Parts: sequence; structure tokens; C-alpha cells
Amino acid sequence: MLGATGCSTERIKATTKRHNNTAQQVQQVQPVEQVQAGNLQYYFTKANQHPDEQLIKVINSSKSTLDIAIYSLTKKSIVNAIIQAKDRKVDVRIMTDKIESKSKSESKELALLQKDNIPIKINSHPGLLHIKMTIADKNIATTGSYNYTENASTKNDEILVIINDSKVAQDFDNEFENMWNDTKDYEDYN
Repeated sequence: MLGATGCSTERIKATTKRHNNTAQQVQQVQPVEQVQAGNLQYYFTKANQHPDEQLIKVINSSKSTLDIAIYSLTKKSIVNAIIQAKDRKVDVRIMTDKIESKSKSESKELALLQKDNIPIKINSHPGLLHIKMTIADKNIATTGSYNYTENASTKNDEILVIINDSKVAQDFDNEFENMWNDTKDYEDYN
């Protein structure tokens, strides 16, 4: 078993320092909860561990649901695996970044996904949708720095982390649901 601690930052006004008439707040990091991850695997691009192939295995393993929030989605083999999941009657949903969705390469792949009636949402808030996560059947979650692109697969220093733990996957899925249902900060892709 691997242990991981999630953290959140809280502003604590326990100490106030005055310097040039400016009050400074001290920040402390407080552990939120300890999570025991049953099975954690990681794959580095530069170690020739092929994160793209490992991600496709996760996508191919999905039987009922596949939720993806990804900054950039242009790698054809990954897009094809997503379409094949939909063809297997897997309920697929995708969220991606609004700026990236306008790029020529990503808009082409998103059009293929839409052709297969895969719902896609983009962020409408001013920041980026910079998450990289996939949740398969609410049992397996992936994260890391790895974008689903050819450059990320072959040129960049990237990591894909696969977490085979239903509690962690459910936490990821809860966050995905919150984003998906947030009509203020996210909208349908057209």
C-alpha cells in the first residue's frame, strides 16, 4: 500500500508582521486527509515507458463510464480509443480547454468525437482547463503532466500516473461531476 497525503492551504492570521505599513499573512499547509492508494503505476516518456499506450489500455478497459478532462487532445490513437469506447456503449464525456479547442489540430479531433455523439464541454472561465485526468468506470483514475498529444508522447518530459483505487477514482469523478454540472464556468463545445 502506498500512502499519499492531500493538502490544502489555509490563511492563518496567527502572526501578523508589519513592514512598510503592509500586513503580511502567514500561510500554513494543513493535511486534509490521508488516502491509501492500493495500486499506483507511473510512466515517464523519456524512460521509453509509453504513457500513451498505458492510457489507451485504461480507455480500452472501460466498460460503463469514461470521463476525461484534458488540456490538449490531439493524439489520433487516443481519440480512436475514445471513439471505440463509445462504440462499445461506454458513456463517454470530455472536457477540454477553450483556447486549445480552437487550435486546428484539436478542433479536428473534437469534430470526430462529436460526430460519434460524444458530449464535450469547455471552460468559460478566464483561466485554463489545465487538468489531465481520465476516470474509467469510477475505479481507475489517471493524472500527471501528460497531455494527450503526439509531442507529449514523443518529445516532452512527461509523466502519466495510473491509480487503481476506487476511492481515489470516485474522488476524481466527483470533481469531474462538479465541473461538468457547473454552468457558470463550463459550457457545451460547439
